Amino acid sequence: MKRPHDMGGDAAGPIEIVDHEMRFWEAQGNALRMTLVGRILTLDELRRCTEDLGEDYHRLDYFERAAESLHRLLVEKGILTEAEIGARMDEIRNRAAAGA
Repeated sequence: MKRPHDMGGDAAGPIEIVDHEMRFWEAQGNALRMTLVGRILTLDELRRCTEDLGEDYHRLDYFERAAESLHRLLVEKGILTEAEIGARMDEIRNRAAAGA
């Protein structure tokens, strides 16, 4: 069964080769991923979670896939709960809405 990330032999269309700066949240997420892999998570675990995104794999961009995979893996391993992640996300949203 072919999975969403398996593009071998498929026409993928044009490849954007223009480098762009990471947005703040992308840089933060990338730093978190680099901090956790090798200490708490393995690269293989993270890749498996990314490959398990199903159709979300195509809907999300690169950094969104990485963030969603980290989220799922941290919950799967019992490091954080959905409630803890949700509460922290609400806190960040509220702070951003307040302009802090």
